[in-house]
Amino acid sequence: MYKTGELVAQRIESYCRTWRLWIENAEGVISGDSIMSADSSLQATSLSDDIELGAVCSQSWNININDVDTKFLGKEYDLYLYLADFTSETTYSTLEAYTYAELSKLTVEQVSKLGEVLDGERIPLGRFTCVKSKKSGGNTEVTFADRLYFSDKPYVPHIPMPNWNRSVEDDICRQLGLQNGNDYTRVRLLRDKNGRRLRDNKGRLLYSKYFYFKVGSVPKDVTMRQMLSYLASAQGQFGYVDRYGKYVRKWYGKPVKTLDPNTIDLPTLSERQNAIVGIICKVSDDVTLSLGVTDTTQGRVLEFENPYMTESLLQSLWRRIGGFSWYTTELYHRLGDPRFDIGDVVTYTSGADSYDIPITNLGFTFDGGLSADISAVGLSVEEQL
Repeated sequence: MYKTGELVAQRIESYCRTWRLWIENAEGVISGDSIMSADSSLQATSLSDDIELGAVCSQSWNININDVDTKFLGKEYDLYLYLADFTSETTYSTLEAYTYAELSKLTVEQVSKLGEVLDGERIPLGRFTCVKSKKSGGNTEVTFADRLYFSDKPYVPHIPMPNWNRSVEDDICRQLGLQNGNDYTRVRLLRDKNGRRLRDNKGRLLYSKYFYFKVGSVPKDVTMRQMLSYLASAQGQFGYVDRYGKYVRKWYGKPVKTLDPNTIDLPTLSERQNAIVGIICKVSDDVTLSLGVTDTTQGRVLEFENPYMTESLLQSLWRRIGGFSWYTTELYHRLGDPRFDIGDVVTYTSGADSYDIPITNLGFTFDGGLSADISAVGLSVEEQL
């Protein structure tokens, strides 16, 4: 969940607020009333209707812009959302919040409206490439997509093979024009979903460096997205492009926020909680690895394919995801919160009942206000049978 300043956080929580979009690249800025509406595709941690390991999903935005002559196609843009403050005026302190490089991109009219950016804070939504641009009269409709949009082409290594998983991940990111935001240099203790430190069978603390493994060869006709998926699922995670245009991986953690019931429509919830009781990984036609309970009548069993899975990797990821529980959910967030990230866990309360909801699908709609569609996918025991 993205962290903002206190004033912006308070306004996000209020029931009366006005949002605006800010589009920026080296050529300049488009913001304010020029951007009439926008909606994002559902960024997802699962490609199906069930919770998964290793999904690597793209995000895109469709944006309607009024009265601009800009040629967008093929160019890269940073997209921000900010709260309009109609009570403030541009002052020296307002200008001090911006660098000279930022100010030099603005028109006189835009500088005069800088006071409308509440507390001078813009919330980054991501870095995108314009993949579609259509003009009609004075309006332009553009589609922005993150760099994973281009990952469905065959992966041809630009590094010698075999090689370490980090080097393969770096190679794919370079080919896609992405920065690899996964920090392999920072040694850290591993913890389970409850924050407890993880130990091996000899009682030694487990560190992130244990996730180094060799990629022996590249399967025939495998795409860059599929390779990233193998590398992510081997570590019990999913992959996506973050707010700063970096490729990152994560798994669901502790709840980051309790939803205000006055800001959402009544959600659709599964009758009972789902819980991961086992995992099955197909390594090859001859090798299948499993841990936990593999009887699907006892709970959710995650099944996936990964040619690089080993017993030690499987044990390590099982310690983190085993027992993970959640409710399958669909909800409409009338007062959308742009601080939510894909993979965050939010809590919904109804009376004395509390429901933890991992955000597996997240999409926004902007029209001066901001709303969001949030869902947590997952099949019941009966459905998976």
